[in-house]
Amino acid sequence: MERFYENGMYDKGEVNLFVGDEIEHTLAHGKRTLFLARNDLTTDQILELVVANDCEHIYYGANRMYMHSHGMQIAQMMKFLDDGYYVTVDYPYAIHTEVKKKFALIWKRPKFIPFCSIIFPNTAEDPQVHIKIDDVDFNKTNPGVWAMSLNKVKAMAGYTQWEEYKSDRPIDITGIFYQKEKNDA
Repeated sequence: MERFYENGMYDKGEVNLFVGDEIEHTLAHGKRTLFLARNDLTTDQILELVVANDCEHIYYGANRMYMHSHGMQIAQMMKFLDDGYYVTVDYPYAIHTEVKKKFALIWKRPKFIPFCSIIFPNTAEDPQVHIKIDDVDFNKTNPGVWAMSLNKVKAMAGYTQWEEYKSDRPIDITGIFYQKEKNDA
């Protein structure tokens, strides 16, 4: 996956930390956001980057790089939510049930945004497709079934053009935290 940022195009994996305004239509739309496409930063390191960049929102799993790291990630997210930040975790639909279990402690927090991504290529070629939100079996966990044409979903949903993503700014922290920790010793 190639992706544009404010200073040019990068291949997937080249940028694993960036900042920008949330442009996708979630609860955090328009909020200054720290995007994480990595899982190796400590809570203090993330908080330092959030403060330095005036962020209100922390986005885990950016650039389709969802990773779950045992208890550390949940503890981080709980701290950030307790501190008043919005927190998103972006994950593929195929693992929704697993993600819901892993994040059960914070799943219903008002500023937690579980962002379930459904990959659906070439939508313009499929004007007759309808989307159905079904149940696991007849009348088991949902009060019914929801259905709508893909065209109507696209017309009613918040839409973000690819061009809008170009204002994100990559952050290079190579050596920053190591150097600071070394100087603090």
